[in-house]
Amino acid sequence: SSDLSSQAKKIRAERSKEDTMAAAGAPGTGTCRSFNGMKGWGFIDMDDGTTVFVHSQECEAGKQPKVGDILSFTMEPRKNNPDQWCAKNVTGCSAPRENQWGQAAFAGPVEGTGAFSGTCKAFGAKGFGFISQPDGSDLFFNVKDCVGSKPAVGDMLKYDIGESDNKPGQKQAKNITGGSQPLDQWNPMAKGMGKGMDGGDRK
Repeated sequence: SSDLSSQAKKIRAERSKEDTMAAAGAPGTGTCRSFNGMKGWGFIDMDDGTTVFVHSQECEAGKQPKVGDILSFTMEPRKNNPDQWCAKNVTGCSAPRENQWGQAAFAGPVEGTGAFSGTCKAFGAKGFGFISQPDGSDLFFNVKDCVGSKPAVGDMLKYDIGESDNKPGQKQAKNITGGSQPLDQWNPMAKGMGKGMDGGDRK
């Protein structure tokens, strides 16, 4: 009888696995029960009582769900726990996506006031790069002089030209806008770079 019992459990487990595999990729709808924007995840309650895990990475670009949102998604078994479901390709989110500091996520470059325009030629991990100017020359810039966003190679930028912070007599870009990448991750570095900045206008 013990052999029959174990065999029955095995059959039930296989059927459960088959049901899970059959449901994988199936469309689903439900209501957001909870969502922690700083952590980037929460849970969706479906009408049939199923609870589905949701992560911000699976939501539409720049958005995250808030409690009460009616969401549409594709169901997949969770990798670390196949007996539970997670949501993919989630739509219906009504809140702007937050970062790990609880701030609204990057919504695009700000409208710049710089007197000059050029193209980002290079930008490195150390926080500085070069702008290709219309006359063919390259102008140095530091990420601490970027406003609202930081650039990627090829971005069209607006900027002003000021004196170099470290090399007297040389110029560098200031008040730089138009970058396509969020600036948040550079904040800790910017604090260290801000020492000794000259707040006055130098002609």
